[in-house]
Amino acid sequence: MKAEQIRKVPLFSTLTDEEFNALQHIFIQRSYRRNQIIFMEEETGNYMYLVLTGKVKVAKSTSSGRETILAIHKAGDFFGEMSLLDGKTSPATVSAMEDSKIISVSGTDFHKYLMNNEKVLLQIINVLCTRLRQVWQKQSLSSSKADARIRMGIYDLAQRHGVQDAHGTIIDLKITHQELSEMVGTSRETVTRVIARLREEGILEVDQRRMTLLDPQALLKE
Repeated sequence: MKAEQIRKVPLFSTLTDEEFNALQHIFIQRSYRRNQIIFMEEETGNYMYLVLTGKVKVAKSTSSGRETILAIHKAGDFFGEMSLLDGKTSPATVSAMEDSKIISVSGTDFHKYLMNNEKVLLQIINVLCTRLRQVWQKQSLSSSKADARIRMGIYDLAQRHGVQDAHGTIIDLKITHQELSEMVGTSRETVTRVIARLREEGILEVDQRRMTLLDPQALLKE
């Protein structure tokens, strides 16, 4: 486990070297293969997890067996803290989208060390507030047409995973049309059709499943 990698994670980036060194003993590193389950929906949460490398998805299955992707976490993101905060079971299943290295912190250490560190606690609160706003945004779009949900889904990916260059915003996340459809609640065929139109309009470029947003304003125009 490389301490310098963890040190750069936003959750710990504001700590002094002394503060960070005092926490290093609570980190446990595990490797997960692509599609491997990290924890299942309705499991009792015993750990908070931090993505060191790779990407994971948070997904929930409907009664009909259809999967809805609620969130995608990349390197530097954390998850699993909700169960530790309220003592309830996990509301969704988390699995690796690609080979990933994950740091886990036990519930005991979470409450003993992280919840008693003001700097870390403020970072956790900020992330929870951001996630709450994203939920409100998704709820406001739930009754919107599929086209609007797809456009907002792409915009949200650009905000969370975007890397800016002179050409546009590169969405640093390889995502399939099926995965995007599971995020916004529509069919893969509809996603394919909308993306094709966005490419024709010069709003979006796609190269080997990696999207580049060229015109954010035009994306949200409709």
